[in-house]
Amino acid sequence: MRKIGTFKNYTLALMSLAMATFLLVHFALIWAYGKFYVYESNILVLLLETTMMVSILCFSLYYLVEQIRKR
Repeated sequence: MRKIGTFKNYTLALMSLAMATFLLVHFALIWAYGKFYVYESNILVLLLETTMMVSILCFSLYYLVEQIRKR
């Protein structure tokens, strides 16, 4: 039963890492080109979204490293 919990934790960490990476690249393209499929006119909202994705990315990397260290 312990291996199922570990697999679930790895999967959740990798999924959040993938989501944050995808969205961070998307927001980086908005910063670079002004728009990328979706246009964000408010610079404050774009800054907050980018900050949120960086924090999710850092948290998921931290969680993944902690799960690997526990093993």
